[in-house]
Amino acid sequence: EVIQALMKIDQGFFISNIHLDQFYGIEIDDFACEIARLSLWLAEHQVNKQWEEHIGPAEPALPLKATGKIVSGNSLNIDWNTVCVNSGSDEIYLIGNPPFKGHRGRSEAQRTEMKKVFKGFKSLGLLDYVACWFWKGAEYIKDTNAELALVSTNSISQGEQVGTLWPSVFKKGVSIHLAYPTFSWANNAKDKAAVHVVIVGLTAKAKKGLLFELVEKEWHSKVVDRISPYLLEGGSTCVVATKTPINPSIPNLLFGNMPNDGGHLLLNRAERDDLISNEPAAKKWIKKVLGADEFLNSKERWCLWLKNATKDDLLSMPHVLQRVEKVEEQRRSSSDKGTQKLADRPHQFRDLNNPSQYILMPSVSSARRRYVPVGMFDEHVISTNLNYIIPNGTMYEFAILSSLLHNDWMRLVAGRMKSDYRYSASVVYNTFPWITPSDIQRAELESLAEGILFAREDHPGKTLAQLYNPESMPQDLLDAHQKLDRAVDKLYRSKPFSDASDRLACLIERYEEMTANQK
Repeated sequence: EVIQALMKIDQGFFISNIHLDQFYGIEIDDFACEIARLSLWLAEHQVNKQWEEHIGPAEPALPLKATGKIVSGNSLNIDWNTVCVNSGSDEIYLIGNPPFKGHRGRSEAQRTEMKKVFKGFKSLGLLDYVACWFWKGAEYIKDTNAELALVSTNSISQGEQVGTLWPSVFKKGVSIHLAYPTFSWANNAKDKAAVHVVIVGLTAKAKKGLLFELVEKEWHSKVVDRISPYLLEGGSTCVVATKTPINPSIPNLLFGNMPNDGGHLLLNRAERDDLISNEPAAKKWIKKVLGADEFLNSKERWCLWLKNATKDDLLSMPHVLQRVEKVEEQRRSSSDKGTQKLADRPHQFRDLNNPSQYILMPSVSSARRRYVPVGMFDEHVISTNLNYIIPNGTMYEFAILSSLLHNDWMRLVAGRMKSDYRYSASVVYNTFPWITPSDIQRAELESLAEGILFAREDHPGKTLAQLYNPESMPQDLLDAHQKLDRAVDKLYRSKPFSDASDRLACLIERYEEMTANQK
């Protein structure tokens, strides 16, 4: 098409300067290498036919000539310059779809490969296996005209991985110049991958970025000054996980209580009723228990909370004791030494956080929600480790966590489970640039937060999942949230924010100030 356009301007003779020997590749599977070579010949033949139809005689494809340099091998163990020499001035485009393996799914050999590729890194943390190709790619293109674009699992632009990978990439003088944010993708691989992916392009040349957005099932692009590692318009700041809040006046966010009990301390409604019927003394030791699913979908579940139970208490309840003995058996048979140690107190959950009052934040929530629902509970309800809790949290913390400002921050920095939000203390809560309000501001926020709880109560019988469905969220609940949003926004800036990008620009600026002051 380019040559056809040129011919309209100049009626001279044109030839293509693209040849098969300009194509290079590395593929770990021998058969796939042969397929790649055959595919190049077929592609050349197809293009020759088009050339003859639209332009003129084409160079004959037969006899077959050498194809591109397709090398069979593990691309993490090969020096890419031995396959395609990068002189620095050559125009090289490196593209690929490297394998996706989370830190739990890797083999020992792959772990060894990662340590070799990332030699010199203090810690690899939760880095996905695919990060190896971005790091090797950044080293290959630095200080040259070469560019790359890789299909990757979206994990590299979310959560802790951003702070682990991208600062080191940027230090090489490499920037993101092209990005497709998360989308669902299935390919024709033999294992039929169906994953949430991104496409990220890197360059060492100073240039504006091309950022894509999926609107009504069609991709649209816009030119931006810079693309952030979160694949949004913005700078190179990476939010780095921290063990404690960057604002020391904010209470800590803790995991809920992991049972680690083999299910023997947990009860459904029928089991609870049956136990109380057979052993009335057990009633005082039974509490309601909430995981994220129970919290969001109003599902009933109960547990034996025997934190303060004595040996005599247990001996007086044979049915309860039988369950405790099964917990001990399960823990002692575990291969994990920490679990084995828990067998010394089999009547208790692994964690024993049961404050008189606490805020509950589910660890995973649907990406469709504008707001992640937050709850307020007392000591009669036990939260599992599928939630986070703020012991003795106040309505002020409830207000901030419920605000659109905090939810936008969460959407920027949180990890994902597929496409769902994966909240965390170290990456989301602790890094959020909390502001210490005046007494008047605090009182206003607490009142508006209570308004959200009152609005929820006006819809009995509806679960939080139903109430926070963006397509059916009750108007009074939405109004309550939006009133809170405006008040929280004013904490950070008197001028209203125009959109999420405007909020995030403000939050990133405050994050940079607060972390700089800490250093």
